[in-house]
Formats: sequence, structure tokens, C-alpha cells
Amino acid sequence: MAMSLLQGQCPVQCQLCEGNPKVKWKCLDCDLLMCSKCTDKVHSKFKSEKNHRIIDIKDVGQQSKGVDQQDKEISGQPQAGEPSSQTNVELINIKEYKTKMMDISLLAVSVDSSLWIGDGDEEKGFHPFTSPSALQNVKLVGDKIKFISSFNMRVYDIAVTPTNDILLATGMAGGPRLKQIKAGSNKVSDSIYFVELSYIKSVHVTKDGRVIVGGGNVVAVMDKDGKHLTRYERDKNNKLIFDGTIWSITSTINGNIFVVQTHSNPRVAVLGEEDVIYNYTGHPSINSHSAFDPQSVITTPMDNIIVADLCYDTLHILDNTGHQLTTYNTKDIGIEYPVSLTITMEGPFAVLYIGCYKMSYEDSSDTGRLYKMNIMGC
Repeated sequence: MAMSLLQGQCPVQCQLCEGNPKVKWKCLDCDLLMCSKCTDKVHSKFKSEKNHRIIDIKDVGQQSKGVDQQDKEISGQPQAGEPSSQTNVELINIKEYKTKMMDISLLAVSVDSSLWIGDGDEEKGFHPFTSPSALQNVKLVGDKIKFISSFNMRVYDIAVTPTNDILLATGMAGGPRLKQIKAGSNKVSDSIYFVELSYIKSVHVTKDGRVIVGGGNVVAVMDKDGKHLTRYERDKNNKLIFDGTIWSITSTINGNIFVVQTHSNPRVAVLGEEDVIYNYTGHPSINSHSAFDPQSVITTPMDNIIVADLCYDTLHILDNTGHQLTTYNTKDIGIEYPVSLTITMEGPFAVLYIGCYKMSYEDSSDTGRLYKMNIMGC
């Protein structure tokens, strides 16, 4: 695609600032076309930039296949069909948004690009001059958060369906049935998704519309009409799969389900068709002084997994079988206490949102922060 653009079939813009038509350089490692300003000011801030190969766009296509193959072997990049042994993750164009919430433990992006954020805590009493922080629908406009609507109820987890409905896991209060907010509505109602559990604490919707819920010691999968497909409760040895709180769920294209278990025996369990196929319990060099603290898990456009590790200000990047590719310390870019994640595509770029706990409980003016950024390399 880049070659046809360079041959003059249509104009090319810098893929970092998305505005400057004077593209001068291409990074072979990021596969990015860049103007000179972004090459100097933005790409130069990438952690692994010194090892990246940047060439003049006039030279694109002049390298023979043999030379390109040799470059890949020298740099350690995998060839076609080979698994990746390393991943260079870059977080760029980072924007910070301050909220009035203690934390942003709920985070999802709608089909219409609006965000759902919240701390999940129902406010008691009468508060006529403030909007409930349990769950809010907002839009990001410039450097501000534009409020659309809010809901005052206990919420543990949320998910967006392909038709832009919002599903809510409301814990004990909601019982065994998911709640919902239909697209275009400001009313909370019962959904068709019912599981024989005392409560539901986590919910995820796959790309094809299947609904996965977790509660108690069970993960259940339903189709888009609420018909039960699979139930994960005991392994092949008849032992309970989960012995802690099921806190977050995601899925990959290859059919695996990733489940965050917190509190007791914190881990990310990878579920295959019938049983657990892998357990990720953190990285020894990172999670050496205290336990792995996974809070949220999402799937990237490349079908990898990102896990937010609250205590260590770390993102763990896993492949779609649960094996670690790399880690990223968010404190290095000023992001502390990551607790919630969501991801979407904006044009050619993957956009990652990170919701955080407040940094200081001694400072009453401090609140939870929301970050938006482009993520590359996973």
C-alpha cells in the first residue's frame, strides 16, 4: 500500500501528526511514514528508537528482497510464519484528562466513539449540584471531558455490544442477570443474559457478539440471544478453576478466553475450548517483592493481550496463548496506578485508554486520571 502511495496515486500524509503532507522518512520497524518534524520530535522519543531503521522515502522499494531478509535476520525480527520472540511497545501522543472521580475502574469505548467511565460506587444521599460518578457517558473534546449522561448505581464491570448497547455487571444487587442500557436510551433495564449464579461481577462481549460473564467461581459463555454455550467451573481433574474474584475478561480471535482473578491467587487464566490451558502469574523480575496485581485485561488489534498491573505501574503484554511478550512500565511516562483499559482503532492507529486510581489520598484535590494515547508494536 505504501508503495502505491509513493508512486503518486494519491497524496500521502504523515502518519504521526496526520496533517503534514510533506512525508520525508519511513521507519521500517514501525512501518510509519513521517514528516521531518515528527521524525525529530515524536519518533525520537520512542524507547527503542536508536535501534530502528529509518530511510528516506525515495529509497523505499530499492532494497532487494534478499537484503530485506538479511536485515530481518540480523535484527532478530521473525520471518513469515514464525512466532515473535520480542515486542517493542511504544506509547505516544499521550493526553491526560482529569476527572472528579476517586478512580476510573470502569472504562469502555462505544461504537460512536464516546466513552463510558466510572468508579462504580453508588452515591448515597442528595447531591443536586454534582453528577454521579458511578457511571458516566462522556466525549473527549480537546483536552476536556464533555459530560453526556450519568447513572447512580453499583457497577462492577461494563461491556459494549456490536449494536452499541451497554451491558452492566452489578454484583449482588443485580443478581444473576446482566443489566443493560440500550443504545440511545438513558434507562437501565434487565437484559436477556441470565446465569444461574448468585451474582455477576465481570462481563465481556466478543467481536461476534457472544457474551461472557464471570461470577462466583464460574465463567459462562452465551450467544447473542442469551443461549448458553459453555460453562467453565471445574477443570479436567474436577477441581475448581477459580478460587478468587473474577475481575476482568477478554477474548482473542483464536477462541481463547482470558480471565483476571484477583485477591486470592492473582493470575490471568487462559481458557481453551474446555479447560485452562495456561496461567500467567506475572514476571519474576517485576513481581518479586509483592504479588502480581492484575486489574484489567484487553485484546489488541494484533490479537495480543494487555494486562494492567496496578501495584507495579506495569502493562504486561501477552500473546494469544498467554505467554509474555514484553512489559511496559507506565510510570516512566507519568502514568501511575493503572486499573482499567480499553482500546479502539482511529484510522490506521490503535488508541489505548488507561483509567487510573488517584495518586494521593492525602491530597483531597487529587482525583482519578484518564489517559489517551496511540499504542504501537502490539
